[in-house]
Amino acid sequence: MKCEEIRKNIPEWLAGGMHEADAARIQEHLHSCSSCWQEWQELQETWSRLGILRDEQPGPELRRDFYQALAAAQKDLAAGGWRGRLRLLVSAWRPAAPALRLAAASLVVAAALGTGFFAGSRGHGGKVERLSREVDSLQQQMTLSLLSQPSASARLQGISLTSRVQEPDPALIAALLHALDNDPSVNVRLSAVDALYLFSGRPEVKTALTASLARQASPLVQIALIDLLVSLKEKQAAAALKSLLNDGKIIPEVQQRAQSGIRQII
Repeated sequence: MKCEEIRKNIPEWLAGGMHEADAARIQEHLHSCSSCWQEWQELQETWSRLGILRDEQPGPELRRDFYQALAAAQKDLAAGGWRGRLRLLVSAWRPAAPALRLAAASLVVAAALGTGFFAGSRGHGGKVERLSREVDSLQQQMTLSLLSQPSASARLQGISLTSRVQEPDPALIAALLHALDNDPSVNVRLSAVDALYLFSGRPEVKTALTASLARQASPLVQIALIDLLVSLKEKQAAAALKSLLNDGKIIPEVQQRAQSGIRQII
């Protein structure tokens, strides 16, 4: 890695959102570069001071209200038809890879031709519905591609696209659950929790969310999952929440949220 790249990645390293191999390369470079070492020391001091500040703890109603607003937005999107979804997709692909932009542009051309055809003809509701499904499929393809990128920001962008998906394929659900359990970035895992809320009506998703709770090490993700399961009134999650109360490694804030969640579920 060059000095410019090292300095660009130091904040992500301090935040703990970097792969071990990349973190090791940064450490190795810092020991051989006094300039980057000084940059790291200054950032680390600032980071440590920020850690002293007490974080404001949002109440359970904040995430509940967020989920309700998210569900309402998805209904509005569905009511807008395929044209509204296509416009949102066009606005989202700009930072994506060239190949994805080309694929999306091709669909826009097809949509424009299709619009002209449908405007001059009647009785083509089935074709409009088919085009809507194609837009949905493209959104999912873009999401899966972005979720496989090494950049956490790209993966976050991919997850954000799921809010526009109407009928998710099993591959998309599996990718979101994999991100929730395995992504090295806490922010990506938190976004995966919020994205999976949109598909939480599926029994397999509820089961996976409950099982994921025991695999999470980040208190932020643990609290997000607890809030989601409570908002779903998922009674099967009560056992998983009780296990958090008996785990000595779980911080008190998470245990308190779990205790409150148990009372609301049961």
